Amino acid sequence: SSLLIGLIFLQLERDMSSLQTRLFSSFLLVFAQFLFALLGVVNAFPAERAVFLRETMDKLYHPAKVCIDTIMQCLFPILVVAISYPLIGLNGESFDRILWFYTIMAVVSNCGAGVGFTVSAAVPSVNLALSIAPGLVMPQLLLAGIFIKVEDLPQPFNALSYLMVARYAVQATVVNEFTCTPKASCDPTVWRMSPADQCDNSPCDFCCTAHEMAAAGGLCPVLSCDDALMSLGMDDIWPMSTTSTEETIAYNLSALLILMCFFRLQGLNVLMCSYRRATTGSCLPCRGTAAVGPGPTRPASAAPSPKADVPV
Repeated sequence: SSLLIGLIFLQLERDMSSLQTRLFSSFLLVFAQFLFALLGVVNAFPAERAVFLRETMDKLYHPAKVCIDTIMQCLFPILVVAISYPLIGLNGESFDRILWFYTIMAVVSNCGAGVGFTVSAAVPSVNLALSIAPGLVMPQLLLAGIFIKVEDLPQPFNALSYLMVARYAVQATVVNEFTCTPKASCDPTVWRMSPADQCDNSPCDFCCTAHEMAAAGGLCPVLSCDDALMSLGMDDIWPMSTTSTEETIAYNLSALLILMCFFRLQGLNVLMCSYRRATTGSCLPCRGTAAVGPGPTRPASAAPSPKADVPV
């Protein structure tokens, strides 16, 4: 999927028309990473249910599986970054930008695995898990703020968007993409009115085509990364830092980590509920009551004798 996305958005230009394209490419990479991580776990775990129920008494199955799965989910984004990042031409101004992007994708992958782990632990078969998965994926698509801004979403969807992995992942990747070092040689008073054929010589982060300048009244509205974030509406998001874009990325990454831990813990709760139901017949963590058997047998000598017939 990363190769396909990279070929579709091959070598984006640094002009105003590429802003939305960069936003959508970041969203597609996030969404694909979340989706494939979720489906990979949903397809695999229901077959391991019997193994879990047999080995839970060792107190090692869930921690070991989580550790191994977390490591594996951190490996796949390496391929995504190595393939899609240079193909699309994302922000490679410094190695920090690439490292931030990989970290976001790794946490997104683990969030998808956590959601898939919770779903697959709650159902008895792969087919049922796969039928539930689309109902969990579509909200990520619709409530991420891509098609409708989060603040414009009606209730209760606006509140539900705070639980969406895609929302924080897209915000973090887009802010990371449009985080640039200010360039002293980029004088707005000069380059906002410079001809479009001077884009190759522009020291600014972005420039405008002749059509874009004509639509904007003869001035190029986007020259810097800050202008790009304002144009995309990413200058008023939550969570957001008022001091630096690096802190904004860290805040959104922290939200992703919280969601990842939440889904992992929910998966553990569902698994333990399945274990208790299989062993005690109840999901409650309290000890099950002993089975009630037949009462003690009275000795023959203690058995009441039939009442003798009394002649009238």
